[in-house]
Amino acid sequence: MEYLGLIIGYLIIWLTPVIGMWHKRFPDLDKKSSDVFIPFYNYFQLLKACKLPWYWVIFLLFPGAQFIMWASLNVTYIRKFGEFGIKETILGILFPFPVFYKIAKKPEEFKVAEPTNWDVAKQVDARTPSDHVALFFALPVIGHVIAVPMSMLGFKRKPGKKSIFKEWGDAIIFAIIAASVIRTYVFEPFKIPTGSMEKTLLVGDQLFVDKLTYGARLPMTPFSYPIVHNSFAPLINIKSYIGLQKIPYTRLPGFRNVNRNDVVVFNFPAGDTALNDPRMPNGLIGHNYYGILRDEAYHIAYSEGKGLDFFEGNYNYYLDKARANFDKGKVYSAMVDEEDQKRGYTAISGVLTRPVDKKENYIKRCVAIPGDEIEIKDKELYVNGELAWKAEYMQYSYVLSGYYNPNAFGQGWTLEQDAFFKGAFKASVYELGYNDSAYVSIPMNQKTYNEVKAKYPNLQTNIKKKGYYRKALESGTTRSYCPIFPNDPQYNWTEDNFGPLRIPKAGDVLELNAKTIPLYRRLIHAYEGHTLEEKAEGIYIDGKKTDKYVVESNYYWMMGDNRNGSADSRFWGFVPEDHVVGHAAFTWLSVDQEKGMFGGGMRWSRMFNSIK
Repeated sequence: MEYLGLIIGYLIIWLTPVIGMWHKRFPDLDKKSSDVFIPFYNYFQLLKACKLPWYWVIFLLFPGAQFIMWASLNVTYIRKFGEFGIKETILGILFPFPVFYKIAKKPEEFKVAEPTNWDVAKQVDARTPSDHVALFFALPVIGHVIAVPMSMLGFKRKPGKKSIFKEWGDAIIFAIIAASVIRTYVFEPFKIPTGSMEKTLLVGDQLFVDKLTYGARLPMTPFSYPIVHNSFAPLINIKSYIGLQKIPYTRLPGFRNVNRNDVVVFNFPAGDTALNDPRMPNGLIGHNYYGILRDEAYHIAYSEGKGLDFFEGNYNYYLDKARANFDKGKVYSAMVDEEDQKRGYTAISGVLTRPVDKKENYIKRCVAIPGDEIEIKDKELYVNGELAWKAEYMQYSYVLSGYYNPNAFGQGWTLEQDAFFKGAFKASVYELGYNDSAYVSIPMNQKTYNEVKAKYPNLQTNIKKKGYYRKALESGTTRSYCPIFPNDPQYNWTEDNFGPLRIPKAGDVLELNAKTIPLYRRLIHAYEGHTLEEKAEGIYIDGKKTDKYVVESNYYWMMGDNRNGSADSRFWGFVPEDHVVGHAAFTWLSVDQEKGMFGGGMRWSRMFNSIK
């Protein structure tokens, strides 16, 4: 049963009062014993008895928030019968039944407690340790960092009001529950971390992702802490989720499907495995593990003095050696900064595996929907044989021939050079790259290029023809092995000249052979969960030899508006429907990262702009 995890979750919530024998004590709360056996109504009656908002019971229906609410209500029940111990509070949060049984079997010991009189020191002292526990579970460490100084500084509360620890604990728990529901089912904040969507979206833009347009996706890994995405502390690799309950891909009804040219936030398809660099987000975490693995394998062969043909003839052998490097915490082919260069490798703290909804979030433009055929010719995208629509601020990379980029020689830019490029090409030096000749490459939209090309005749298009990467490998000028999808030497595509390629649609029948299997290998085994074996005598799926495969899901093709500054589908392939998070709705804040919010970096004109 695919939905067994979801069903079990609801059964746990419903049956907790039943198994916990609440019916023996409900009459003491002026409630009927029979109320305990009615799903969710049992918690509704508890809320009424405790004079708490009745609508809190609704949160028990939402995967992703339901067990936080469940734990909160269980602790509420325990405290209603006067139990404020630390051990009992922890049990109430994690496994409440031993405490429930004591309350049910010893009514003479566990009387219905009157509300705490916060002006009576003895009552406050009796519950303060457990309030500390609740605050810690609500917001580990940080909650106490806020509350303890306030308490020590003698912040006065009004007569009859709760203690600081109780106030903070209650407020944080409810805020977490409400934020979890809103974040999962309505809107989620998202910050633009890279320039892949320049100038449509800028680094430092803060936007809201709309979950309602395409329909909210139920959390696939609902046992997680809702404030952080997938990790509490990358430095020591503490996950913010556990896999006790898993829910198959389920999307609630939305207003429409993903349309061509929508700006979409999605889980990075190749992010099911990631290298954990403690310097996140500047390091390797969340990036294309499989691309780094290929490069590491080729780096090893190259370092051993082996040629390209030898490497490809022993490809799996070198992949295993690359994995061994990762197991040792070392990456030699991708050194991120100067510290790595001096050390000779990038130090990582493990290899991570992640479920779909805990992969890194990416944002790109959907340029092709299921069933479309795409082709890129000299940078121009064609969809179904027609030139694709272009965003107003879409950029290509142009080369200023004869003007060297000092970064290519380990040097830095000057302030005068930065001012020159900003004035002449509307581009900061931080946006510039360089080509194989070390000449400066500049991202510009078509309008800017048309304005400046007459003044700068040495400004040229920078187009990588088909076969570019193969020639670079053969000449020894690169160690990036097959960076363009499908990452196989049979295909000579580049990001500027790519395809033609059909985007798979549910129900498509794929022809499988040695030529096509690189295109669909990951689709079959990673996205649709089948075992795939490639043997000399043929292709086997789930143990059966076949030359066809029926696609089960829809797929999309995502590309950045900064076409030569975007790691997108051209590098790692299709985006499955179940990876779609939501529609990028509008920016609510924008800050220039160079200047900062308080250094004049506020971009007021971008606030509350819709995203087109």
